[in-house]
Amino acid sequence: MPGNDQARRPVVLVAEPQALPAMWLEDMLADEGYAVQGPYATCQEAVEGLAGGEPAFAVVSVDLQEGPCFPLACALRRRGIPFALFSGAIPVPRAFGDVPILDRPCLTDAIARAVRSRRLPDGVPAEPRDCPMEGRIVSGQSPEVDQCPPACGGQDASPGRDQPGQITAKQVSF
Repeated sequence: MPGNDQARRPVVLVAEPQALPAMWLEDMLADEGYAVQGPYATCQEAVEGLAGGEPAFAVVSVDLQEGPCFPLACALRRRGIPFALFSGAIPVPRAFGDVPILDRPCLTDAIARAVRSRRLPDGVPAEPRDCPMEGRIVSGQSPEVDQCPPACGGQDASPGRDQPGQITAKQVSF
């Protein structure tokens, strides 16, 4: 039964607002043996989708409809779900220096490698993390993501004093 096969495959959440890249990601991930949750075009849709089940990994575009992906990235981090970010027009805060950042266009192999190497192993639940930004996000305030790394387990806790820390896709190798 195809439905049973689908249920046994690890799930990858996809948050991508553009139809063609979203379809490409769905096809590529299915070819790699994953089930796809989404694709979601907004942070809100993707965060609501998390209530339906815990993915083993997430591939998230930095530029989503209705704003950047950072509330979703914080929600994934709070839940202990590993993820990769697709670069976009919005700079990635230094708080996510430990997350693979994939350039556009991106080779299929780079995405497959990111998912394989960082996804939760089968049967291993995610370990939730405390996040000081949760209250801000729930109340609708913008997240101050450069303050997240120490509480969320990020590796880079000092983005600099004078300006928010930002990284580019070129600064993170995977």
